[in-house]
Amino acid sequence: MDQAKVSDVINEFFHSLKTEEDRMLETGLTHNTTVELLHQATLQLVKDNPKRFEQYVKFFEEGCMYLNDDTDFIPEVEK
Repeated sequence: MDQAKVSDVINEFFHSLKTEEDRMLETGLTHNTTVELLHQATLQLVKDNPKRFEQYVKFFEEGCMYLNDDTDFIPEVEK
């Protein structure tokens, strides 16, 4: 997969999760800080495990088909 495209998609997803309110969570971190930590961890995991990420992309493609009632098949995440 094109690494630049992968980064673009991941960046857009995590950016969409941030809020203007940025409230404090029970963890002691703000919402946006938590999202950013998950964002950076995801980018690193994808970089370190590109084949595994491709498996997740396939899972989400099939999962979307299931959610849209295009198939009755619930995908499993390959382990």
